[in-house]
Amino acid sequence: MFIELKNIKYAYEENIILDDISFGIEKGEITGLIGENGAGKTTTILNLIKRLIPKSGSINIDGMDLNNIKIAELKTAYIPDQPVYYEELTLLEHLYFVQALYPHNSQNLEKLIEQFELKEHLNKIPSMLSKGTLQKMMISLALIRNYEFLIADEPFSGLDPKQIKLLKNILKENRTKNKAILISTHLLDLVEELCDKYVMIHRGQIIANGTKKEIIHEHGLDGLSSLEDIYLSLINK
Repeated sequence: MFIELKNIKYAYEENIILDDISFGIEKGEITGLIGENGAGKTTTILNLIKRLIPKSGSINIDGMDLNNIKIAELKTAYIPDQPVYYEELTLLEHLYFVQALYPHNSQNLEKLIEQFELKEHLNKIPSMLSKGTLQKMMISLALIRNYEFLIADEPFSGLDPKQIKLLKNILKENRTKNKAILISTHLLDLVEELCDKYVMIHRGQIIANGTKKEIIHEHGLDGLSSLEDIYLSLINK
């Protein structure tokens, strides 16, 4: 298992956010972290990238305890659910800045600019950009890092259908390159045919984990076919 979370617990003061969650992520697979708003998806991700530290449990990446890996050494790219940027830098300066930090990345910057239709926005600062363009900037910044593990938290937010399809194709391409990919979302129809397996979380607990077929079999959900119906059936039990 490339990434393994074991018995992770996290709480804000007395409010338990993650309650003893365990699951794994393999290379060459797209894993969907599925749950409604407030289920604990983003908190799980922030523990994975060391923005938060679990109260108990362990996270291993490629056989190493995450506690023993410096943030600068993490081969992880992260598309956050809310854009993070430098207010005074233009879109192009953001791209050049991150590209300079990762000179060995083979991603073609000009191709990304063309694919995500960013050319007319290159000299704008973030406050001048629409929500969708900001999201495309965050995706591009993630893709020009050196990474073995790609995390995307609600990555389709603000994208139009054309860009959603492009991002899906990019994620599939990453899978063929043997990257480990985690997508967090509550938009189940967008990931149903994209993910290889699912980790379903509800109120800070894992309620199902596996391929859609495995989840249906394990939880006796024969007759259900859509990811939405499966998830709703599980949280209503």
